[in-house]
Amino acid sequence: MLFMIEWEIHHEQKMETFGAFGGMTADDDAAVEQAHGFKQLGRWHDLANGRGVAIVEADSAEAVHGFLMMWTGGLSTLNITPVLDDAAARSVVNGYLATQ
Repeated sequence: MLFMIEWEIHHEQKMETFGAFGGMTADDDAAVEQAHGFKQLGRWHDLANGRGVAIVEADSAEAVHGFLMMWTGGLSTLNITPVLDDAAARSVVNGYLATQ
């Protein structure tokens, strides 16, 4: 399953959150992915506004939520949405259209 994660850092927590994120390495990211059972496909940042978006692939919502627990606790607001790639979206749309 694919999930879109959108975050916005609370203004008063921006520097603390930047410090936690800035101290991480690519190896840290890989270890977190492995520990929680998901794969990050991409992550994009709007640093000036303290927000961003990531697309991850996981077998369950629990895996994604387990990972996101490390960024909760008043640091940011998180939105998690199941999403589809083009092929899956076309399959759903075409299946729907076939019933009309």
